[in-house]
Amino acid sequence: MLTGIRVLDLSRVIAGPYCAAMMGDLGADVIKLERPGRGDDLRNLRGSGQMSASFAAMNRNKRGIAVDLQRPEGVRLAFELARRADVLVENFLPGVTERLGLGYAAVRAANPAIVYASITGFGQTGPLARKAGYNTIAQGMSGLMALTGMPGHPPTRVAGSVSDVAASYMAFGMINAALVHRFRTGEGQQVDVSLLASSLGLLPDPVAIYFATGERPKRAGNRNLHVTPAEAFQGQDGLINIVLLNPDQWKRFCAALGAPQLLEHPEHATPQLRSQNRKALNERISEITRTNSSAHWIETINKAGVPCGPINTIDKTFAEPQVQHLGIARPVKHPKLGDIKVVGQPINLSDAPQPKELKPTPELGEHTEEVLAGLGYDGKAIANLKASGVI
Repeated sequence: MLTGIRVLDLSRVIAGPYCAAMMGDLGADVIKLERPGRGDDLRNLRGSGQMSASFAAMNRNKRGIAVDLQRPEGVRLAFELARRADVLVENFLPGVTERLGLGYAAVRAANPAIVYASITGFGQTGPLARKAGYNTIAQGMSGLMALTGMPGHPPTRVAGSVSDVAASYMAFGMINAALVHRFRTGEGQQVDVSLLASSLGLLPDPVAIYFATGERPKRAGNRNLHVTPAEAFQGQDGLINIVLLNPDQWKRFCAALGAPQLLEHPEHATPQLRSQNRKALNERISEITRTNSSAHWIETINKAGVPCGPINTIDKTFAEPQVQHLGIARPVKHPKLGDIKVVGQPINLSDAPQPKELKPTPELGEHTEEVLAGLGYDGKAIANLKASGVI
């Protein structure tokens, strides 16, 4: 879908690199620029000297170059790439690219069609704009952590780098929207994405309720505050999720449990009463679900047309037949890491199937000479840049 689109990836760690990797998944030619000798902070995450699995996942389908942006010659190389690019992705603190001579205004003056994506902790302007922001900081400031965890326990960080990845997806979508605008008008623009705003973007329903009622949403653990039953229940051998949204599902659910007494109980006659008497209702349901295996209840309740599913650990997730059918785990053959798997694009396009294999993540500076040759540098010029430490 993005074949022919040229992306210059000046970003590091997760939010920017993952966005650029998704563009590479769809066929864009992505050039990742790193510091010579050291590279992206995620590349050697634990100091083992070997490419980290996280870095490999965030930087597949790219060509890698090593260029020192602290040297004027390195900035000139990066600028030449930006002048030819359709998209530039960066996640420096606001003001850094301007100081380097690679800011949006400078690049746009040479390339008016550029879509220039800036991903930061807090945005390009405002009182915190020039502060560093990371996943956990964004989760805490956005309210996401305060809504996560069990009642009576401290706020809990959501596992994984969800704020980073939220920013990746926001940037990915807005970059492609900006490309559509560019194809219509010939004009590029800057895309301003922050981890803070992207994290808030994950909370449209609790935020809407807060604005409508003025009440602060409560931490509810596994429970859905607005419908009952809708939470985790204990089977014989593990927890299962059960969620009901309407009266028809309630009738079918009681039949699936073999519990007409629940349907007939006056405390559970309406959704409002079920919510008011949630604790007693859950105890009655749990008495039943504990009598058989999780697999039994998942199959039985789903057959009744009521949503029910397991609470998997990651290993069990990738053993799920549906997950395997969706092909989310994508193979990558890496010359040093061997056969590895990463989470690929979690969508499918009817007329643009994903490639069977993703291209491996580049070693530090692996494609530097190839890319510079494409800019017109001959062997002697490349050797001089290498000797001087620019590349």
